[in-house]
Amino acid sequence: MQHTLTGGLFLALLASTGALAAEQHNHSQGMNHETMQQMDTTQVKAMPLTDGIVKKVDQKSGKITLQHGEIANVKMPAMTMSYRVKQAQWLESIRAGDKVRFAMDKLNDEFVVIYIEAAK
Repeated sequence: MQHTLTGGLFLALLASTGALAAEQHNHSQGMNHETMQQMDTTQVKAMPLTDGIVKKVDQKSGKITLQHGEIANVKMPAMTMSYRVKQAQWLESIRAGDKVRFAMDKLNDEFVVIYIEAAK
């Protein structure tokens, strides 16, 4: 029930604020700020972000392999696993070895990275 409420709340917030915008990131992290997505400050603060390390980027399939800690909102323990990203163009500026912070949700019975940023 809580997962459904969280997903519904996220979709309502997303619909009320419009599209995603680019965010500037530290170039030393290897991330291009033009291609990274950001939600407005209110949405980001409302979402649980998880620290991770990029192990592999597969632009063709739109997936990223992350080594990460526990992801509480989807009840996932710490692990290394491949996930689809909501927008494949985010992967254009992410490289293996990058430290990131991300949010995940379950969409259509699949775990999906719905937000990602360079870790500071």
